Amino acid sequence: MFKLITCIAAEDKAHEAIEELDKRFNIQTFVSHFARGLGRSSTAPSAKGLGQQTEKTTFSVLVPTQQADEIFAFIYHAAGLHRPHGGIIYITAVKQTLISPRLEKVPENKTIET
Repeated sequence: MFKLITCIAAEDKAHEAIEELDKRFNIQTFVSHFARGLGRSSTAPSAKGLGQQTEKTTFSVLVPTQQADEIFAFIYHAAGLHRPHGGIIYITAVKQTLISPRLEKVPENKTIET
C-alpha cells in the first residue's frame, strides 16, 4: 500500500527538500506547483486588511506505507515546517494505485473496455 504526502512550504525550502528526497530516499517522482496568496496575519493600518502576500510551493509524493512516517518527518524538517509560518504537511491514505500500467497488445479488431 501507499500513502500520499503533501507539503506546502516556502519556495526555496520546498526545492531543497525535494532535492534531498532524491538523495536520501531515491524518490524521483513528485508533483509540484507554485502558489501565491494573501495571509491575514498583518494588523498594520497600512495593510488595509489585505494581509501579507506569500508565495509557496506545493508538492506531493507517493511513498510506501512502511516509509511514510520516516519520509514525513524528513520533509517536515527539511522544508522548515518546524518553524513558525513554515507551512503545512499532511498524509493521505491511498487505497489503490496504478503506478505503471501494463500495456498489452490488442488485436486490431478488438477493443478494451474500461
